[in-house]
Amino acid sequence: MRRRRELSNGAPFRVERRRALQADLPFIEEVHVAALGPVALVGYGWPAITLREQFRSEIDIATCHVISVDGRRGGYISIEDRDNFWYIDAIAMARGYQGKGIGTLVLRDVLTEAGARPVRLNVLHVNRARVLYERLGFRVIRRDEQRQIMEWRAPTL
Repeated sequence: MRRRRELSNGAPFRVERRRALQADLPFIEEVHVAALGPVALVGYGWPAITLREQFRSEIDIATCHVISVDGRRGGYISIEDRDNFWYIDAIAMARGYQGKGIGTLVLRDVLTEAGARPVRLNVLHVNRARVLYERLGFRVIRRDEQRQIMEWRAPTL
């Protein structure tokens, strides 16, 4: 993905997504814990150490993509191909890159790439990103006490 987008202050930036390398793993872990830690604490009662342990036991670097902004690593997204649908396991932006529309740009690009294939994710009820997912067209297909599973489908003509 190569796109240019204007920030609200008029400064241009370039966003790119590339497959993660093993050398990116420490960066991905830090971004994951920093961005998702407060949500995991509220939603699951997990302190950062528990989130870090969960990350290390479940991460599959083959599904991860590094999000770069003007050539600097700014976040990551993990996308799994589950045959009938794509599953976004996680998306996280480093603090300096949050709230600038970069995650939205990346998600829109993933949805375009998915084409007619549905895209799913799960989100904790307390996670404010839920509003972003709804704005992009994701709809709740299941929920439990802590989270909801959301799905996006391409509009039918």
